[in-house]
Amino acid sequence: MKLLLNSLFIIHLLMIFTNNVLADGDAEPNQEKSEKSNIVRGGSPLTEDEVKSNIGRYGETDEMPEDFEFATAENKLWLDNHLGNITQPTSLYYEFEKTGTYEDGFSDSVYLKVLELNEDGTKNTLLDFFTAERKQKIPEGNTSNIRGNPVLGIYMNGDVFDMARITGGKPNRYRYFLKQIKVALRETAKIETITFVYNGQEYKGDKIFFTPYVEDPHRREFEKFADKYYEIILSDDIPGKLYQITTIVPDKSSESAEPLVVETLKLVSVENQES
Repeated sequence: MKLLLNSLFIIHLLMIFTNNVLADGDAEPNQEKSEKSNIVRGGSPLTEDEVKSNIGRYGETDEMPEDFEFATAENKLWLDNHLGNITQPTSLYYEFEKTGTYEDGFSDSVYLKVLELNEDGTKNTLLDFFTAERKQKIPEGNTSNIRGNPVLGIYMNGDVFDMARITGGKPNRYRYFLKQIKVALRETAKIETITFVYNGQEYKGDKIFFTPYVEDPHRREFEKFADKYYEIILSDDIPGKLYQITTIVPDKSSESAEPLVVETLKLVSVENQES
């Protein structure tokens, strides 16, 4: 017997972690000269075909063994009804900042607009992820009839493509990094209850911390970036539940060295719209 799971949020990070990895097997990352670029995190905006093939679409179905259980971190990130606490058309504004010593940084914005509340509890949304030449193409299927916050999935998809870029691998190296993130979320991710301040008010939330590449057997091939760590803060009391994503690549050359790369995506304002 199998349990049919319908309408899983951002099934891409569950499907790509299996299907795409299986397509390449456990291919080791290869060493090539890295290309520095400040056009966008991944060097250039993802094309619509890349987004469709690597992110997947909402509303897809997947068959899983009846006794299969997702890890707590996976549930919180990919299966939770993040948009369930939004009860009227709402606009969420996030600010993104990239800094560090490895390459030039930049700042940009992310807008998520909840346009319609459907009878089945899903939402129809509009997502503008970055602006101008950095703006990412997002298929309509990733923003319609959804329950999860699409900002999470789009960010993580761009993150693994950027890891492939800065580590100098071939384009499909991103699949290797996806696999390592899957393993980390399932086996080693830590969840801590924290208090944070948003708009001058204290909130409680969960901080999910994981280091996908620390124990990677191939870390010597991208040693400079192998200690990268991720912190994601979620709260039931924040519209859309996502408060902040932080990724840091520390510089291990000395104790006083500034990080090579720091990325922060943070919710800065929420505006309720009239129905």
